[in-house]
Amino acid sequence: MAKNNQKLSQYDPIEGAAFLRQVFPLLARLAPSGTERDKAKNRQLLFSQYAGLILVGLLNPILNSARSLIASSGLKNIRRLTGGKKTSLGSFSEAASVFDPALLEGIIKELRTQWHKKRSLQQLTANGHLGKVPENIVERLVAVDGSVLTALPQLIGKLGDPKKERWRLHAHVRVSDQTPLATTITKESETSGSAERDVMANIIENNEFDVPTAESGHLFLMDRGYRSAVLFNKIHQAGHDYVCRLNRNDGRTLSDPVCNDDGEVVKLPAISEQDSSLGIVADELITLGGKSGASKIGSDHLIRRIILIPTEDRPSSARQGRVRTDQGGRDELILATTLMDLPAEQIVSLYENRWQVELFFRFLKQVLKCDQLLTAQTAGVEIQIYCAIIASLLLALATGGTMTKRNFEMICLYFSGWADEDELLESLGQRPP
Repeated sequence: MAKNNQKLSQYDPIEGAAFLRQVFPLLARLAPSGTERDKAKNRQLLFSQYAGLILVGLLNPILNSARSLIASSGLKNIRRLTGGKKTSLGSFSEAASVFDPALLEGIIKELRTQWHKKRSLQQLTANGHLGKVPENIVERLVAVDGSVLTALPQLIGKLGDPKKERWRLHAHVRVSDQTPLATTITKESETSGSAERDVMANIIENNEFDVPTAESGHLFLMDRGYRSAVLFNKIHQAGHDYVCRLNRNDGRTLSDPVCNDDGEVVKLPAISEQDSSLGIVADELITLGGKSGASKIGSDHLIRRIILIPTEDRPSSARQGRVRTDQGGRDELILATTLMDLPAEQIVSLYENRWQVELFFRFLKQVLKCDQLLTAQTAGVEIQIYCAIIASLLLALATGGTMTKRNFEMICLYFSGWADEDELLESLGQRPP
């Protein structure tokens, strides 16, 4: 406990508040974007002001639409923050097709790097969920999933086509601090390369992670939508590990003694009494893909399969807090992993932390209001989501990684002008018990 308190004491609320102030000067580098053809210098709304207005909206819940942001753009304090003049509806609407959202990735990378240097493992290891798992494993955990975003003004128009004006945010979130290491946005109507497993394969191949990868690689936690021998092979070839949920009929058991790359016979840990008490009924080596389901190409490495049937007195790991009505039969959890040495119950504990990526999506949608998109153009959606990621990283830097509802409310009051800097510092300095 003393060690955790020592890590908490390293947080400086004054330094945290400084991160909130520095973001708007950072956006100034975006100003030249979209002005290349503006020889007469008539453009009034620059990319720096456009991104600044979106950030102001994210940190002020009352500004929840494009028109409210436009109306507030003429206020003195907002003009001082964003460095622009009052904008019009036409200019704001056009901006989504003029500015390049990729320019925001540099700012995101800088903030991720800053947070990477400051974060600690205390929040995850203190909650007891992974107390028995070695810290070097906890450090590697990355939860992976996708979430659908909809342009609300187009809801009526998309009734005839369920994928019209919908995008999917693909996120790789580090479990230890809920930092997004890689994010990609695809349009739902696109058929080529937009599937979750295809997007992840592309991220793995191009190594699109903005923070240094651990020497032993990442450890990805994935739901059954990512089950594919092709993807598993790419993850393994890139030097990473994974824990992924399978369907009931995926995989073929290997009955003969199996050797690893060094020629040694692989022996899995025996199922202990604790494993059995959790409902673990099988722990075996399998081959995946080819004629054994999940994909046409077979796996090129050893895969361990763990089968758990939750006992009546234990919440289902398969549901992860949700009652599943789309499946019949036993409520079983089947996991595939490349981890051969950890006890089966620790593998199950690791997978249960995949839910951290869902918490990240909930934060973006419910706290930062990204369930209400400001535009129906893909570039505009990317700008809004990238600004939301910038806001989430700023909030992490400002609060030391422990974002409470009271902290977020005080930050919103600070940007609204109701709270001064001293009151903000006092709020950020009160660490939760």
